[in-house]
Amino acid sequence: MLQQLISIGNSIGVIIPKNILNEKNIKVGDKVEIDIKPVKPQAQGVDARFMKMADEFIEEHKDVLQALANR
Repeated sequence: MLQQLISIGNSIGVIIPKNILNEKNIKVGDKVEIDIKPVKPQAQGVDARFMKMADEFIEEHKDVLQALANR
């Protein structure tokens, strides 16, 4: 899962979507392990509008895409 870092007061945090919390049965106060891998910059020539549309498509259809990936 790709998530963006956000500012939370003097700290930086990552939002975990509710559907992931439910799927993994994770609640506030639980400890989790996070594998951090910086995302490489986009290849030159990739249109930012196209990437936004692709990201929105992936987010909207992530259940179907995950099912296909698990085949």
